[in-house]
Amino acid sequence: MGKTAAKLLLDTLVMHGVDRAFCVPGESYLAVMSELHDDPVLHLVTCRHEGGAAFMALADAKLTGKVGVVFASRGPGATNASIAAHSAEQGAQPLLLLLGQVGTRRLGRNATQEMDFTKTFGDIAKRVEEVHDPDRIAEIVARAIRIAESGTPGPVVVALPTDVLEALTDAKPLGRQPAVQARAADSDVAAVADMLAEAERPVIIVGGRAHRPDGRQALRSAAEAWSLPVFATFEHQDVFDHDHPNFAGELGIRPPAPWQEIAKGADLVLAVGTRLGDMATLNGSIPGPGQRLIQVYPDAAQIGRNQPVALGIVSEAAPFLEALAARNAPPASEARKSWVRKAHGAYEQTSRLEPRDAPDGMDFGHMILAMQKHLPADAVITSDAGSFASWMHRHFRFKATQTLLGSEAGAMGMGVPAAVAAAIRHPERQVVALVGDGGALMTGSELATAVKEKAKVRIVISNNNNYGTIRFHQETHFPGRTHATDLVNPDFAAWARAFGAAGFTVRKAEEAGPVLKEALAADGPAVIDVLTSLENVDSANTIKALRSR
Repeated sequence: MGKTAAKLLLDTLVMHGVDRAFCVPGESYLAVMSELHDDPVLHLVTCRHEGGAAFMALADAKLTGKVGVVFASRGPGATNASIAAHSAEQGAQPLLLLLGQVGTRRLGRNATQEMDFTKTFGDIAKRVEEVHDPDRIAEIVARAIRIAESGTPGPVVVALPTDVLEALTDAKPLGRQPAVQARAADSDVAAVADMLAEAERPVIIVGGRAHRPDGRQALRSAAEAWSLPVFATFEHQDVFDHDHPNFAGELGIRPPAPWQEIAKGADLVLAVGTRLGDMATLNGSIPGPGQRLIQVYPDAAQIGRNQPVALGIVSEAAPFLEALAARNAPPASEARKSWVRKAHGAYEQTSRLEPRDAPDGMDFGHMILAMQKHLPADAVITSDAGSFASWMHRHFRFKATQTLLGSEAGAMGMGVPAAVAAAIRHPERQVVALVGDGGALMTGSELATAVKEKAKVRIVISNNNNYGTIRFHQETHFPGRTHATDLVNPDFAAWARAFGAAGFTVRKAEEAGPVLKEALAADGPAVIDVLTSLENVDSANTIKALRSR
């Protein structure tokens, strides 16, 4: 007697190393939950919203380097999960969305909650498949995982009709095929070495493909061997120690002018592990006049796609950087040493944090200073989208042993779910989520998931009763003409306690450190409600100054 296609699906996931998936339970994949009732071969985390579940799967992918898996029901469940699919596409992260579908006999009849997933996800996903034959479910899921993880990683959708999951099959589960890793040819590494040796003012821009430990170590070795200032891309500044004399800053949202001047003043730009989108190239200004660009990326289709390159190399980041570091770099000239000092000096000049006084609340910089002092060297920090994050991006000095998880798409709502996923994956590490009051109430209900899973997340909420980023843009483009950005918030400390978590409030600067220490010591989830200034709308601007421009 055969097994159900649902069981075959689960066995195939396990053979690919999947030990955890995230879901909001849905009637369209009851057969999967039935199989897990008898044989819980993986940990299925029950979430409170499909967007939260999908963000958790995305965060898990970032942490493991392997595909993250989310189950969501058909129709509304699938569309709720789509926000993380877009984030996975923007961030080049492997995500498998296993989505329920109506039974095969109802397909094409506009049945309740039926969707054409190819049309709905065609602009986001690398591939969309629908399983009509239970004998092929292992083949399709195995292919989906391989596609999600290869080349430029990204989201893949597999639709699962209810009757197919319940059907019996004699097919066997499938495991991973041997991994294929793109590596640079020796001649390509030699060409890069020659160009670096000839350059007077080279820099390296590093993206998320260098985020694994071997990539981080190889990056440090190559930067030191070749005396290269290091720029990190948006949401990836954790790949390199900020106290290292070669660190030059992050090319993210509105980087300070001194960082931009260094990047634009380079005569050679070596871009590794990044597709070179708008932020990494300072809105297309890199390469500029007199600059040569080398791009190293594992997908040939991405090389030179956005910006013209002098040399393109198809390779993963870590093996390329290891090979480059192993080359006999010439001794750094005094001019090169001076260039590296200038680059790091520009970072030091603008990264020093001096919180400002404000009449309407605390400068969020005080919490960043407290985190800098009290977080351990292996902490995980998750960041939601919002103006509060500017203090972290500009001023928090990451160690390469720490981990940053954020949405490269700038999606609000990732901060709390990502922290829950991280605390489940790494219960031995301190996990801190930085969230605005807007994002906190988008997916903050996943605090219930943290309590259920005993995940020790520490959620720091910047509470200024406003959608701060939009307020910044309103004051920039339509000064004084604000509308629809004011918020009415709960007492977030009381809100946390209602979930069964610890709740704290920070009203004054001197409370930031002691309260953070207490929250870090909590034996369970904790929330810190930080009553922050709206006048200090981000780390570099005030509303008064924006209106006076």
